[in-house]
Amino acid sequence: MVWQRNRYGQYSYPAFVPYNPRTPAQVAVRGTFGAVSKRWRELTEDQRIIWCAVAKTKKSKVRLCQCGPLSGFLLFVKVNVALANRGIAQVDLPPGYAACSQPPSPSVFDTTRFDQPPVGPVLFLRAHQFLAGCQDRPEEFMAGQPP
Repeated sequence: MVWQRNRYGQYSYPAFVPYNPRTPAQVAVRGTFGAVSKRWRELTEDQRIIWCAVAKTKKSKVRLCQCGPLSGFLLFVKVNVALANRGIAQVDLPPGYAACSQPPSPSVFDTTRFDQPPVGPVLFLRAHQFLAGCQDRPEEFMAGQPP
């Protein structure tokens, strides 16, 4: 017997081993999932940072009236497992991400890696966008001058 508890109280049911038929299709799908998960570990740190940044803009499907942003790993798996199951080549960068949108070399002002801001004079700017009489939420910017 297995005893469990949920919000309605305690309940029990006979213990059993779940049926696992190991059909060729099931084995293939599990193999694909494992291969994609392994590929995540082979990405460079810059590629992972890009996946994580893009994933913050994506939400999971609503389940039990809840949804939230995906992690970089979950978005990577979601995209690449679907591609692999269709026989299409997997991608190292998120779809729609332009490789030229990132600067080729880090600049002094690059704070995407949680670095400390540069030492020196710093200007803090808070801007409001006005469009057709509507006010958007304020955005904050930071700029510094290299020492």
